Amino acid sequence: MNQVKNIEKILESALNEDLTSYFLLIKAMRKHLPLFGSTKRITAALLKECIGDISKLDLSEITSLNLAKPDGTIVFEDIKNGKARIFINIGKNHKITPGDLIREISKRSGIDGKLVGKIDIHSTYSFIEIPEQYAELVLVSLDKARIKGIPIVVEPAKKKKQ
Repeated sequence: MNQVKNIEKILESALNEDLTSYFLLIKAMRKHLPLFGSTKRITAALLKECIGDISKLDLSEITSLNLAKPDGTIVFEDIKNGKARIFINIGKNHKITPGDLIREISKRSGIDGKLVGKIDIHSTYSFIEIPEQYAELVLVSLDKARIKGIPIVVEPAKKKKQ
C-alpha cells in the first residue's frame, strides 16, 4: 500500500536527515496554537495532509525498527546513576572525538549536548552515557546514521562483567 511506503519514508527521514530548519518552522507554527499539545497537533495535521485518510490502514504493516524486543521496548542492561550506556562502533581509529559524538547526538535527537555524560572512546568503538529518559530516543535517532562518512551501529551496552 502506498500509505505504508509514505510512512516508512517519513520515518527514514526522521531518523537520518538534518531537520533543523523544520524544527524552527514548527516552533514558529506553534505560536498560532494553544500551548498544550500543539506540536503533536501540527505533526498529526501534517501526516493527515501527507498520507490522507488512515481509517483503513493496518498499522501492523508499518516496518518496525530492529532495536526492540518483540513487545516493542528497548532493554538497557547497563544503567548507573540514572544514565544508560550506549555502544557505538566507531572510535579513535576513525578519528572520532567526544565533540563529534555530542554534536551528532544533539543534531539527530534534539537533546541538549550538555546532557551527554561520560564518553569512553576506544580504538574501534565507544561508549556514551545518556540520561535514562533520553536513551531510547538517542538510540533510535542514531539508527542507520553516518558520522564522518562512516556508517554507525548503535545498541544498548551490555552490562559490565564483574
